[in-house]
Amino acid sequence: MKKLFKILLPLLATILFLAACGGGSESGSSTSEGGGDDQTYKIRIAHSSAATNDRLENSLQEFKKAVEERSNGRIIVETYPNSQLGGEREALEGVQLGTIEMAVLSTAPFAGFFEKMMVLDLPYLFTDEKIADEVLDGPFGDQLFDLMLEETGLRGLAWGENGVRHMASNVRPIESPADIQGQKIRTQENQAHMDMITAFGGSPTPIAFPELYSSLQQGVIDGYENPISLITGMRFYEVTKYISLNSHVYGAYAFIVNDSYFQTLPEDLQTIIQEEAKNWSTVEREMNRKQTEEGIDLVKENGVEVIELSEEQIAEFKKLAQPVVDSYRTQIGEELFDDLMEAIEQAEAN
Repeated sequence: MKKLFKILLPLLATILFLAACGGGSESGSSTSEGGGDDQTYKIRIAHSSAATNDRLENSLQEFKKAVEERSNGRIIVETYPNSQLGGEREALEGVQLGTIEMAVLSTAPFAGFFEKMMVLDLPYLFTDEKIADEVLDGPFGDQLFDLMLEETGLRGLAWGENGVRHMASNVRPIESPADIQGQKIRTQENQAHMDMITAFGGSPTPIAFPELYSSLQQGVIDGYENPISLITGMRFYEVTKYISLNSHVYGAYAFIVNDSYFQTLPEDLQTIIQEEAKNWSTVEREMNRKQTEEGIDLVKENGVEVIELSEEQIAEFKKLAQPVVDSYRTQIGEELFDDLMEAIEQAEAN
């Protein structure tokens, strides 16, 4: 028995040593929580625009390619277009909770999470898209993102462009606010937009974006307001009779990430994401403006009557919208509101 024990003891020690070595090698694998250099990170990006032939998904594919190449495959990017992970409000909730890593969203649904974002949803703020670029890419845009991070845990990476919003109707051509009287107009779930439609004489009807097409098709609403690029990308022209180019709101996109997730990334990967988000902003804006320009002809070819308004006609809308703008100064915060107006004045002067 003693002889057998002497034989087995060295064998048992060898087995225990090998087991310990094996456990140590597993902890350094790419899927471990050790955060080694070879660890991979998967990022899901949610948005509500079309999956094909649309500037937002196309630009995010460019972002995906650049990030994956620069990170040598350490970051894997997956895009989820067309509200696959829920409408904009649900996607925003997902990013805030951390169940979705990133999203590109219009500013309207932020109102329920970060009220100050409504400052960008007020009518007739920006006279030109280049003015919006300068304001959002400058100190004011950074200030707004900093406030959002502090209040919500959502980190803003870059501003994109949803587009200039116009009125659409299946009842009659809209040439003045009087033509909106009595019409049920779909809006985003944003009080500033709803107040604007009320000021124009319409009946604001907030409906989730994924339900907009069917609501038009079934006559649940009389009209809506959206950028041309989104109207073409989502094929809303198939269920639209009239589009009036009254340019009532400039719509921005916010490219956001859950900050707690962002902080888990190594610094070099954080830098890649931030830099490529800025590059995405340039690419997406260029794509949006091209799609908008081509979209006017596309909707006309599909039987939609496009009404181009004169400056005098647009002035009627601006006059009714101004009290709405003024009413939000106190609600949003006088300092932030005044900072925006100052930034716009400076950009226009430049």
